[in-house]
Amino acid sequence: MLHKRFGLLLSSVAMVALIGACDSATESTDTAGTPASPAVPAEAASAAPTVDEATKKACTELLAAIDDNAKLVAEAEKIGPPAGHIAVGAQYIAGSMDLYAKAIGAGPAVTEAASKVADEMDALDKAYQKNPDKKPSKADLAEAITGLEAACGQG
Repeated sequence: MLHKRFGLLLSSVAMVALIGACDSATESTDTAGTPASPAVPAEAASAAPTVDEATKKACTELLAAIDDNAKLVAEAEKIGPPAGHIAVGAQYIAGSMDLYAKAIGAGPAVTEAASKVADEMDALDKAYQKNPDKKPSKADLAEAITGLEAACGQG
């Protein structure tokens, strides 16, 4: 029982110490003795434009990767089923992984839209592998790409 009370006492003391440390760290005074307003660090003030530039760069890379992937898929489709469908599926998987990598650092809307495109590419791979004699619809992929273009401000 004593051990339990001692542990609670230590926890309480630790919490008071943490709260006290937070209060002194957030309230500073200037030379006139009035509380100083907390300054915004320079890197925080410049973070918004950097993210915006990262998003623009990601959009450029994502849309170019989608175009490149479409060309490679078209070449693989020329092989014909069933071997061609394996190649097409593999290209969709590679394309989706490439999109995930290129979306890193982009804004949330672009990242989410790129993920939807990648998910549709994965779904097309599964559809090609499920039935090698039937070419699946790319309508959902086209819709996801339109969503990415819109998220990038080009749609």
